Amino acid sequence: MMDIKKNLGILSLALLIFAFMFGVMTPSGFCIGDSVLRSIGLKAWSNESAERAVIGFHNTFLFSLAFAILGYTGAKHNLKNIYPKLVEKLPLIAVILFLSSSLLFNWGYSVVLSFSKGVNAVDYLPEQSSCNYTIGPANNEILYSYQITLRNYSKSMVKFNMQVQKPSNDWINMSDVMTTDVQGQQPLREFILEPEETKEFQFKMKNQDTENSSSFFGSLHRPNIVIFDEKSSREFIVY
Repeated sequence: MMDIKKNLGILSLALLIFAFMFGVMTPSGFCIGDSVLRSIGLKAWSNESAERAVIGFHNTFLFSLAFAILGYTGAKHNLKNIYPKLVEKLPLIAVILFLSSSLLFNWGYSVVLSFSKGVNAVDYLPEQSSCNYTIGPANNEILYSYQITLRNYSKSMVKFNMQVQKPSNDWINMSDVMTTDVQGQQPLREFILEPEETKEFQFKMKNQDTENSSSFFGSLHRPNIVIFDEKSSREFIVY
């Protein structure tokens, strides 16, 4: 009986630690809890659309809170007679986990990226990224000026293409970033990050099909982006 309670107590402690990591979100928008919920067919946000727009309440927080309560009460109940000193410090442990979970998770996230390859080793820095848009020379033309900051955590050069969010009534309206070659064709623009490099990419795009463009101007901070190559892609939907 004692061994069963000890094992349940240890599992409860593990659940408590997991609970604080479950809801942590990186600056680029990655949250392990969101990924888990979506993988089993649940919504990470209450009014989440098919495009994963974030609308409503963050359901992941509720799961994280429930796991924390179960872990805390389970550890306290099962370990109080086995490790009484540990149970006495359980409130302090919970506070320390609450304060340090974001830092620890982001550190672990960066370590995982450093061992990854290609676009999977690249992270997005949304706080240092934006899109300014204004009316172009033609009445129906909108000009977009992007500043997108990315970091390569690997020790290898990474080449990739990109899609970016354009300001729109839609939550997610992604467009390929193109370039113009000497023949006048518009292939996908190739971006390059050197090993362990952090770089701000600046580029311009335009749209000649937008209605009511005469009143269309402003700024979009933290735009959503997708980076991809022939093998894989990474989607950064920033909340």
